[in-house]
Amino acid sequence: MITKYGLEITLIKQCETSMSVNSDFLKERLAFSKKYIDRLKKIQSIPKEEFLQDFPIQLQTERIFEIITLIMLDVCTHIVAHSKETPPASYSDCMQKLADLNVISKENVSTYIKIIKMRNIIVHQYGEVDFEIVHSSLELLNEDFQNFKEQILTWLEKQN
Repeated sequence: MITKYGLEITLIKQCETSMSVNSDFLKERLAFSKKYIDRLKKIQSIPKEEFLQDFPIQLQTERIFEIITLIMLDVCTHIVAHSKETPPASYSDCMQKLADLNVISKENVSTYIKIIKMRNIIVHQYGEVDFEIVHSSLELLNEDFQNFKEQILTWLEKQN
């Protein structure tokens, strides 16, 4: 067992070669979100004017947005990779494939794609981030992520 970048290489190889999803991995990824969601809730309580003037809080928010989205993408890519679906062409396509597999509802796909696009704007710096939009999106991110998490956990229960 080799540890590199904090990951157990044997665990990664086990996931790559398994023909079924690793429900423990998926549950761990979803559980990992708790501390970030808790911090997100605290940031939500900061008045908008204060938030817009507090650069360190803005940076925290960007990072939390990125991590929550990455958790969603990790879950998505893991499930699709262990299905009979063809590999997704993009992260947005991955969410569509989850809906095609009846893991998430088709009604939520466009919402999750918007989260991915917002993450792309933040991470790849496609332009100046509008923190008024980020601030107004915090509550939605929390709600949408919780919805995603519940759908994944419900789907996992049905797999057993």
